[in-house]
Amino acid sequence: MACEFTLNQQACPWREGLTVAALVAEQGHAPDAVATALNGRFLPRGQRDATLLQPGDVLTFIQPITGG
Repeated sequence: MACEFTLNQQACPWREGLTVAALVAEQGHAPDAVATALNGRFLPRGQRDATLLQPGDVLTFIQPITGG
């Protein structure tokens, strides 16, 4: 059974040492362009570098909505 985590409701292969900050960059997002929630809890931008993804984690990128 492959180790996976979920990103925006899609299964992704997990790899050791992958941080939330690295994944944000790999996905082409500027760090301040998305909010992140890990396992249903808001993850502050300042904690992304130190937060390692684990198999089974659920990560959500939340794009700010502008306009009015």
